[in-house]
Amino acid sequence: LACIMMFSCCVGALAVTEDMMRASISISSTTATLGTGVNSGEVKITYQVRASKTASPIGASSIAIYKSDGSYVTTIRGTTSNGLMANSTTSKSGTYTYKGTSGTSYYAKVTFSATAGSEHDSKTVTTNTARAK
Repeated sequence: LACIMMFSCCVGALAVTEDMMRASISISSTTATLGTGVNSGEVKITYQVRASKTASPIGASSIAIYKSDGSYVTTIRGTTSNGLMANSTTSKSGTYTYKGTSGTSYYAKVTFSATAGSEHDSKTVTTNTARAK
């Protein structure tokens, strides 16, 4: 009888855990690259994020810009207003243009986030280095 009770408790706990894991939001894929812009001093950050279920918001919650020597330059905060975040979708992609100093090489650390109700996931990706036009 004791063995049966222990087995049923373990199976019940396992079922709850599996259900909770399936219901949780998770970022399933991310990409971020940096390229030379069109105008003097510009670099372009191209990004994409996908989540396991519909999120509000989802996207690039921040883009931290660094010079190639590792010195910090600035951070751009993502919002739906500036187009870095979106609502009610499972993915968000786009391009953000940063105007720096012509001839300077930069890289970016892009933090992606997705929120569904009270659930939240985030992931940070470091881009390649590119020289501003």
